[in-house]
Amino acid sequence: MRRFKIISIIAVLALTAAACSDDGGTASDEPTDGGTTSAAGALAEYGESTDADPALVEKAMGSVTDVPDIVLASIARADQDLDQATIDAAMACYESTVGGGECETGTGGETVMGYADGGGLNVWRQVTRMEAILQALTYPDIGKIIFTDAQWNEDPNVAANDVRFLIQAGVDFIIGYPDQGTNIADAILEAKDAGIPYSTYSAGWVGLPGQDGALVPGEDYLTVVGEDLCALGDSFAAVINDGVGEGKVGLLGGTPGNALSTGWQQCYEEALEGSIETVGPADTYWVNDIALQTVNGWLSTDPDIKGYAYEYADGLDTALQAYDQLGIPIDDLTVALRTDEQTLFCTWKKMNNPNFHIYYSAGGNFQSRTAVTASMLELQGAEVPAEIVVPHVMREVTADDCNPDRVTPTVSGTSLVPDEVLALMYPEG
Repeated sequence: MRRFKIISIIAVLALTAAACSDDGGTASDEPTDGGTTSAAGALAEYGESTDADPALVEKAMGSVTDVPDIVLASIARADQDLDQATIDAAMACYESTVGGGECETGTGGETVMGYADGGGLNVWRQVTRMEAILQALTYPDIGKIIFTDAQWNEDPNVAANDVRFLIQAGVDFIIGYPDQGTNIADAILEAKDAGIPYSTYSAGWVGLPGQDGALVPGEDYLTVVGEDLCALGDSFAAVINDGVGEGKVGLLGGTPGNALSTGWQQCYEEALEGSIETVGPADTYWVNDIALQTVNGWLSTDPDIKGYAYEYADGLDTALQAYDQLGIPIDDLTVALRTDEQTLFCTWKKMNNPNFHIYYSAGGNFQSRTAVTASMLELQGAEVPAEIVVPHVMREVTADDCNPDRVTPTVSGTSLVPDEVLALMYPEG
């Protein structure tokens, strides 16, 4: 199914047209190097600058072009030179909201931000929450943040009631990742009825276009921030087609039915060459031990797997331990990934196997920042696109991607959380 890719293209074209109009727009009509878009126009009217540091843009996404202005505006606020007061406020908020809770930002602002996470207890989710906290601290109007965490509970009522709790708490907007997809659609519609904008990051569609019960971004909820999932799936397939050529490839995903995994996997499988046989897909909940159990089971049946496609590098690093457990050598292997935790990259470097190739896109942690900025623009009456497309490129891992000075190897190198904050979040490194 490729209808949602078409929607993405239409959205980009619509934004391009807006950028050419007299009143400005939310996406540039020309390729950008990540920091040269003028701050003049519609976003400047609402206090946003699109003059993002090109180095931060490249860190977050790679050498991309056509970056939407809202994405640039969110990265422009990701100032890496934080003062101690901001760091203290961010850590206090982070520590008081593990598993759910609330915090005051110290600004006295009247705006209350809600954060509804379907499962917040792994490192990727923790860092993404910190990205949102740091972004909120750049807005003096935000005085309080309330977090909920469904902790991947399989009962959709848990995640749905988290959204309802935020509504009853009187938040002004909600961001989060809807792991339960359409199963929490009713709660999201209740937020709409209450006049509370709801936005997702990491391509967290509340049901993909055409899916039964899917909500429509821009109508039923404010916006979805993330990659064009079909383009991402096509990129993964290109890596596997070229690197494997012929053979079996394991296909892994996250929580059952989540839009991110389902979206790219559909287009990935369509784009695979007929000579590639898919093993899976398997749901791992993005839990490392489940990924390990899955790959162990596959290899026990057939050790001749030539590659893997997955969103989660650290999870695959754990999963590859199955080879040692079963006494199977890693020979020719090609891997296509989204995130870039360097645990896997350092494992790869230590192996020093020229026939083992890894390609990745980006961790995407910063996308929660974009959801915060989009929500604040909406509260001011700005026009926010229904889909904020985050561009991506695939990058091949090199020895330099294993950085011995990294604060912690389990955090994506593409995260925009400064090292001094990461060191406090993960003091053991």
